[in-house]
Amino acid sequence: TGIGWHEARVPTIATMVPRAAFAWATARVKAAVDIPVIASNRINVPEVAEDLIAQGMADMVSMARPLLADADWVAKARAGRRAALNVCIACNQAC
Repeated sequence: TGIGWHEARVPTIATMVPRAAFAWATARVKAAVDIPVIASNRINVPEVAEDLIAQGMADMVSMARPLLADADWVAKARAGRRAALNVCIACNQAC
């Protein structure tokens, strides 16, 4: 679930928004439906994605900007190379 520009008081992709700040909404949807639910918005490091799934808040996570910031994000995360990631900081500078 994504909470976009119209629903949120602040842009959901700005640096001021904490990582996975809207995961609570995904968790509420997941509790109400019997289909897979995807969390999105400011999920830009592996441990946040893994935590959301491990806690049962989402079945999957969606990412776009992290993959623009680092095309090898998935390979590095899979290899446990967190320090090597070029992490998107949501600066909105049209990367």
